Amino acid sequence: MSNRNFEPADIAIHLHGKGMVLKEKSLVAFRAEDKKIVAFGAEAEHIRENGNIRVISPLRQGMIADYVATVHLFSHLLHKAWGKKPFFKPPVAVCVPKGITEVEKKAMEDALYQSRAGKIMISDIPWSQLASEQPEEFSKLCAKYTTIIEITKEDPESYIKEELAGILQYARQEGVCAERIAELLRTSSR
Repeated sequence: MSNRNFEPADIAIHLHGKGMVLKEKSLVAFRAEDKKIVAFGAEAEHIRENGNIRVISPLRQGMIADYVATVHLFSHLLHKAWGKKPFFKPPVAVCVPKGITEVEKKAMEDALYQSRAGKIMISDIPWSQLASEQPEEFSKLCAKYTTIIEITKEDPESYIKEELAGILQYARQEGVCAERIAELLRTSSR
């Protein structure tokens, strides 16, 4: 994983009455020639990339980077968490990192609907924060949304620091002016 140029998000799925039933990395491995998916999550994490097999993270930093792979990833993880295909479409609440755009929320909603989810709520308030700060609201949401998906990063700063270091190294090598460095850093932190 150290040579890959992305940080996959972590996906945890909680089911009403059961607690957390699944936690995996947002990784998808596929064959390059026909785009057939061969592994998800933990299985994909341990696959070595070569000319034929590619590994991507459709949810980098919690954002959608590949829509089709995201649909397949959500479908796989939800069916794994539910144990079988449900007769009805369960309501799903999703907690995403702060800063997700409306376009990304819409894409995530669409991906979840394609994954057979029912009513969907997307929040950028972490589930644990909601539980501690608004326990009544949290209880109501848990009763209404029987499946809760948390999308997080273990160390949200690590990717930014690496990216920052890369930008500064590039700037030093190329003799980039201070205004351009500031612009690059602003663009990278969006």
